[in-house]
Amino acid sequence: MVDWHSILVKYGVDVSYEDELMIACPFHLDNRASCAINLDKGVWICFAGCGQGSLKTFIQKISNKSWDEINKEVDTFKSYDLDLDLYEDVLNLQEERVNVPPPDILYNVPNDHWIYERGFSKEIISLWECKVNKYQDFIIPVKDMDNIDIGWITRRKAAIPKYLYSKGFRKSQCLFGANHIKEADTLYVVEGSLDCMWLQQNGYLAIGILGAVISRVQIDLISKYNPSEVVLCLDNDEAGFKGIDKAIVDMENRFLVTYLDMPKNYKDVQEIRDVDILHEVMNSKTIF
Repeated sequence: MVDWHSILVKYGVDVSYEDELMIACPFHLDNRASCAINLDKGVWICFAGCGQGSLKTFIQKISNKSWDEINKEVDTFKSYDLDLDLYEDVLNLQEERVNVPPPDILYNVPNDHWIYERGFSKEIISLWECKVNKYQDFIIPVKDMDNIDIGWITRRKAAIPKYLYSKGFRKSQCLFGANHIKEADTLYVVEGSLDCMWLQQNGYLAIGILGAVISRVQIDLISKYNPSEVVLCLDNDEAGFKGIDKAIVDMENRFLVTYLDMPKNYKDVQEIRDVDILHEVMNSKTIF
């Protein structure tokens, strides 16, 4: 097994001997511990958006050295590439660490709330029963296919991490938005809760997997809709690309799987505020 602890210390990272730890991210000005490292699995993620992946990429990034140079300095160090199953594990670090208790008091979303700047209508906010807390964080209930409450999501405008989840809520065990769909010939799969709401507001039957990696449980839940086509609309970044690759492999024998050709200047579907452009993008599907 690779001695990640010794290697990280060699390159100036102050870590403990715990298998899972939170540190101040070395890649941005960080006054809180926003970077999660799992020494046992050899993976990391910065919740502020600096990156994520194997500790191999972390050490390359922090040392500014090539992999060959690092191997020469640490002769016991073996190559460690990111496995997609481990990738799911590191994303779940966020799921495990930001669970918070429910707010005591919720309020109706005010007319001047920042969520309306993102193009959402009052009708969709009301339909999804969204609220705000005293900090004006956006609170979204999560329900299962039978419309039973299973948790809630807090979307913060600028704080890190942006998303908080109710205590005990497991993102990988549900489909966000499932209660708003009864049947779907074509089902659109997105990462985030706001992506899902945005597509549904604009006429697309979408569900959110609340991350870049779709779980086996979520695939089984999708099958209950008996879709003839599943369209992958994951984020336009490295995590989304890896998620698409994994989803295609996991679902190709169960559904017709296609994915969007997302324009490079948009990170996700919710960034496409021009509805005409959105419809154009949603029709630009590629069959695997």
